[in-house]
Amino acid sequence: MLEECEMDYKVIPVNLGKGDQFTPEFLEISPNNRMPVIVDHENIIDGKPISIFESGAILRDLGEKVGKYFPKNLLTEKKF
Repeated sequence: MLEECEMDYKVIPVNLGKGDQFTPEFLEISPNNRMPVIVDHENIIDGKPISIFESGAILRDLGEKVGKYFPKNLLTEKKF
């Protein structure tokens, strides 16, 4: 989705075999220790960038942010 939205991003590998998903640093951005997760450095709360986890939430956030792939009004723009 980041490619489709033509957004800049950085991939940070997480080694599941070593348990990287259980480190305090990872749990800070993904409290349920799951992937995918993105960190939005454009939106800051309490001095920290927000993290968005769970696929659906990430797709919705990116679609709304770029104004593509997501209807502006869910009630009036159903196209299926």
